[in-house]
Amino acid sequence: MNTRRPVDVLADRTAHTFAAWLREHPEVRVVCRDRAGSFRDGAHAGAPQARQVADAWHLLHNLAEAVERVVGRHRADLREPLTVRPNQDGIHPSAGVRPTALDELDVHGRPRPLVARARERHAQIHERIERGDSLRAIARELHLSRGTVLRFARAADVQQLLAAATDRPSMVDDYRLYLHHRWMEGCTNAAALTREIQQLGYRGDVNTVRRHLRPYRTGTIPTDAPLPHLTGRRVTDWILRRPEQLTDTERKCLDELCERSPALATTTQYAQRLASMVRERRSEHLALDVWLADVRLDGQRELRTLAAGIRRDRAAVLAALTTTHTSEAVEGNVTRIKLLKRQMYGRANFDLLRRRILLSP
Repeated sequence: MNTRRPVDVLADRTAHTFAAWLREHPEVRVVCRDRAGSFRDGAHAGAPQARQVADAWHLLHNLAEAVERVVGRHRADLREPLTVRPNQDGIHPSAGVRPTALDELDVHGRPRPLVARARERHAQIHERIERGDSLRAIARELHLSRGTVLRFARAADVQQLLAAATDRPSMVDDYRLYLHHRWMEGCTNAAALTREIQQLGYRGDVNTVRRHLRPYRTGTIPTDAPLPHLTGRRVTDWILRRPEQLTDTERKCLDELCERSPALATTTQYAQRLASMVRERRSEHLALDVWLADVRLDGQRELRTLAAGIRRDRAAVLAALTTTHTSEAVEGNVTRIKLLKRQMYGRANFDLLRRRILLSP
């Protein structure tokens, strides 16, 4: 931790191997680790004199995974449209919005093959259903899976199928608000806008941006900035981000989701409480115990699972809340170690890999 360099490389990550190494280094007084059970058990066996500290980043990462699973289980609440209308000011530039209808023309004005094929299949399947054919017979005749035939059969019209396609994530989703504001400011060049959002992290091509801007060119420009595209990861980000970093729109959207879903409301409350304890390094032990008791009483099952793990690892988690020890120096070496491993491991043995990790700059 002082030199920010690896001092050794172990052949595996089992508790036995870790404990054996610690017994050879009795000078160890602090073990900062993630919450893997093998490291916990290895530290207990090999260095009972050392204080174990759960890494704060890994603790927040475990919390985020649990919250995202809760949000995913209640994704039906995300599908309903929000009533919040954002102001022009204070909108996060990377928020996105789902399109309201699938574009039926490509960037050159020709019918999109996906749309044409969907219309043709829908007509064929419903024509055969009306004449009394079974779904299995239709699937066999049209060389489709029974599940595909069933999906088309359940759709009263093809627009239901086309609208469902708009739920698929797009690379441009995170930049829709930015593109909206830039268009309203007078920048209508798709290539220039693509270069701008590429500077913000966009990885798609200009054609995707052109498809998104086509309604703007035909005059159907939204009068208000669009609402954020609700995904499980985005809602999880809202829940775990520092409250002061949320925009007015994001805060209102999150409040409406919590009003709509009591499960999301309690999850938000518990997640923000634990995140605040970790970030602020609160020293009161009672706060963690109260949080564990509250989650055990009425938290969602994903949070109860996380709380059970924290309860088993209580001493290390409390140390994370009361000390400044982190595994930041270790994580900073991960990229370099992975590069060395991919360059040579498999063509050379472990001993050579260990030497390169310890000796290379």
